[in-house]
Amino acid sequence: MNKTILHWSYLNFKDVPMDLFLYEDLEEVYLKENFISVIPKWLLNITTLKFIHLAGNNLSELPADIYLLENLEFLDVSNNELKQLPPTLGLLLSLQQLNVSGNQLAELPVELSNLRNLEHLNIAKNQFRRLPIQLSECIRLNELNVSDNEALVHIPERISNLPMLQSLAADRCALVYLPAALSKFMNHVRIFHNTAINYIPMVYEKFYQNFYDNRQRSTPIAVRRKGLFWVRELETNSRLVLPVGTRTVFPVPSAENRVTLYDDCLHALQSLNRSVPVYENAALHRLLPEPYIGAHINNGPIARCTTSTCSSCLYTSYYFMVVKRRGSTSKQLFTCNFCTNRCALLWLASNDKKYYQVTWRVSDDDDDDADAAHVSSGK
Repeated sequence: MNKTILHWSYLNFKDVPMDLFLYEDLEEVYLKENFISVIPKWLLNITTLKFIHLAGNNLSELPADIYLLENLEFLDVSNNELKQLPPTLGLLLSLQQLNVSGNQLAELPVELSNLRNLEHLNIAKNQFRRLPIQLSECIRLNELNVSDNEALVHIPERISNLPMLQSLAADRCALVYLPAALSKFMNHVRIFHNTAINYIPMVYEKFYQNFYDNRQRSTPIAVRRKGLFWVRELETNSRLVLPVGTRTVFPVPSAENRVTLYDDCLHALQSLNRSVPVYENAALHRLLPEPYIGAHINNGPIARCTTSTCSSCLYTSYYFMVVKRRGSTSKQLFTCNFCTNRCALLWLASNDKKYYQVTWRVSDDDDDDADAAHVSSGK
């Protein structure tokens, strides 16, 4: 039979029908909302398949030989019973869309980094606590959905800064802060319903609406303070955790050119990373004099300059502001990151009528009072 597309959804199949073999040059098959529990090995011999939709079945695993579907471009196995994914999934080099949402997954195989053609990845409604940094090698990733992973506390900055990422969804996770190294091409964000978050990086301001304001529902950040960089804003006396990797923040206004040579070196290494993943270079890491240097290389940029005409990558040291909207009923805090004092002053000059600065100071690990000493900024 000559038919390239089969629609066999909602038919109460318990197995994949062997009648598929009767169709020559089969490219697309819809088998969603059945009762299929196993992907048979014979199905993997239909190498003409480009599109498989198996959402809403009873799959508990994917076969290790799934890589035999060498032309597969679309795979939807959402709302099944998967607990892990085979590393061989990373051999589906033609794969463009992968949906594994609504399963019981706690980890992604690092081999997914080989999916250089992957454009859409949906891992929502699973049990992820972390995402592998290797996902940052999926350079064509355009849409990422990690919503409803209730234990996910951090999105690696390298992933949020993917060069073609345009859509990011991370609602109802456990994020302790929002990544400020966001792709410059982002045009859709759903990432605000994380109740531990008490400030919004200015890069998200264009996506923010007052109904996202979950300040009244904020919960204590249940993370160890050691190793994180905190500031205390002094209008409401809230402690804000800044992106992992932050070592120094400078007030505005401040002296010019205080960002260090160390950051310049990290920027140079980031340029090298475009051709070879520097963070995977074991020999380089053995040569590094301090382990924290390796951590900064792995993490990559932690923010971008808030001045839109600049957007330079920021690493460990940057100029910093906490601001609020003038005349707004919302008490939402926004933060700004700048590469130089000049960029900060340019941004202020353009936005002074819309925002005002909130005073802040660096907060030590044992800071548990409202002491306003060492104020670092003024209205």
